[in-house]
Amino acid sequence: MNVLVVDDSRAMRMIVSRTLREVELVDGISEAESAEAAIEVLGSTPVDLVVCDWNMEGMTGLELLEALRAAGWTTPFGFVTSESSDAVVDAARATGAAFLVAKPFQPEELRARVEAVLSGSASVTDAVHNGEDDRLAALRQLLTGLLRRPVEAVAVEEGPPRQSARWLARYVDPAGAEVALCVVEMPLALAAGAALSMMPMSEGTVWAASGALPDALAENLHEVTNVVAKLVHVDGVRCVLSGLDGFAPGEQLPEIEAIRAARAHESFEVTVDGYGGGRLSLVTL
Repeated sequence: MNVLVVDDSRAMRMIVSRTLREVELVDGISEAESAEAAIEVLGSTPVDLVVCDWNMEGMTGLELLEALRAAGWTTPFGFVTSESSDAVVDAARATGAAFLVAKPFQPEELRARVEAVLSGSASVTDAVHNGEDDRLAALRQLLTGLLRRPVEAVAVEEGPPRQSARWLARYVDPAGAEVALCVVEMPLALAAGAALSMMPMSEGTVWAASGALPDALAENLHEVTNVVAKLVHVDGVRCVLSGLDGFAPGEQLPEIEAIRAARAHESFEVTVDGYGGGRLSLVTL
């Protein structure tokens, strides 16, 4: 089986491709960083299965599937995505997707879905929703699943200190209103970003001191905070990541007044096995 993996996150393409190789289900793997690039690959390379992200810059994964079906393509198509709402599952099913696997996923789950494609019995079933009310346990579970290594988390009173470099993730509701934030201290941003791609931490102290992340690690952190969106629910409405920005030590966050007036504010000390960690705060505006 030849598989095309489509995701605008290089780290997620690597994780999905590595998982497929680990379970020895495929003969060859091609990658595309966008739906548009995927169309080019499909025009020149035999592909038996497309595994695609849902939210991407430009054409979305669902729009790619719709375009392929409209053009007469019948190749099996599955989603690996942080989206798992009933509306997303229904849209995937209605458009003819073979499966939908929610990030973070276990290798066995993806294997089972791909094996179902091979046997001709694949179908989109209801995605598994995280039913935990305890966001501490949910955060630990999500990061452990995504980074594929033990992650410990404990609740703390204070978020990342102002004198440290921080990253700010913004989440919006379906109407586009900014409703939640995630603040990540630089050491944790570095640890999570490096762990996602299994990068060595040899230059970690230099990056941490500078308050900047290399592009590859910033891209990985984007994927981490994208998955953390699963914990962000405002009045029962699931929110999505809209942006991620870094701030130097001592630099004031632009949303500081909104943070001070926030409806809810939870902070955690998070440690990634073998990489270290730091503080993370979830803020409901």
